[in-house]
Amino acid sequence: MKYGIVLGYVSKLNFKETLKAIELIKDSLFFDVRSKFKLIAVDSTIVTDKKEWLNDDFQQTKRPIDFDITEFKDFGEIMLSNNKWRRKIISKIEHLELKKGIISKFTTIDRDTKASNTSSVIYEELGIEIVSKEIDMKFLDKTLIDIYTLIYNVDKKVSSEFKILKTSHFSKTLTFVTYTKLRELYPLLTFKERINKFAKENGSFVLKDYVEKIINHKSMNNFSEDVFNFKTYSKLYVYNHECEKAMSLGYASYQVDREVLRTQNLLLKENYKNNTNYNFLIKANKLPITLSAGIFVNRVTMTITEKQHIAEVHSSIWSNEFIEYCNSNKIKIL
Repeated sequence: MKYGIVLGYVSKLNFKETLKAIELIKDSLFFDVRSKFKLIAVDSTIVTDKKEWLNDDFQQTKRPIDFDITEFKDFGEIMLSNNKWRRKIISKIEHLELKKGIISKFTTIDRDTKASNTSSVIYEELGIEIVSKEIDMKFLDKTLIDIYTLIYNVDKKVSSEFKILKTSHFSKTLTFVTYTKLRELYPLLTFKERINKFAKENGSFVLKDYVEKIINHKSMNNFSEDVFNFKTYSKLYVYNHECEKAMSLGYASYQVDREVLRTQNLLLKENYKNNTNYNFLIKANKLPITLSAGIFVNRVTMTITEKQHIAEVHSSIWSNEFIEYCNSNKIKIL
């Protein structure tokens, strides 16, 4: 296996069929999620004023791309995530009913990511933001179940359109499990090994109550203190049989309020954010409590189309060695 691709791998779909399948999956997911949750479609920003602090620096582990603006004599940044931006947009919508919100397609450049067969420097997310009166974990769980059901149904739709594909790529059931339970089940394995083993044995699952447990793991994505409520952050995993490993397809979490921000600041001590414009809005209770969720559309697409590398379903920048490998093995990438 090289670049995560099994020797002798051949795509079941030709290039034209692949493009049609990608279109069907992305269009269906967007329409179905918007309809299910009765969301307003909003075009996401890709830039932000640095002074607003709407970007997420992931504990300063990811560097945003900044640029100067000649007309304003100011500086902007490419957004690394749009969760804060979505929440601020929600706060501006007049008379928005509880459990209603927005949906946005978001694409950005993550130059500090570790590229693999399931991730690249281009990050895409179908994001939803739903206004809430309070933290409601039952509603969060139901939201993830609904999202998974929609993905499951899109899979069936695509499989019926392209008969050469398997009829199903996801388990019928969705299990909820905590970090503590995983550790009890597999005490001798690493965090990543536990996830892979549980997914292989149980199918699709949601991992809950784990962020605070892995916050200091260097191999894990770093969480900022002013975005997600760590105790509510939950991630959706499936077992990808083509790649022979667990793969995260999305997440859901409530965003922080004033009290949670104070608590998480004691944990992470990102004191340089204390006086930012965005944190002032949180501390002044000027932002609503929202449920923030995202679907990693390219991973959904590569799972349904049975691709072994994400380069087969979306365009990005790759090394010359990887491109030569694909050309010599007749693997068509975007």
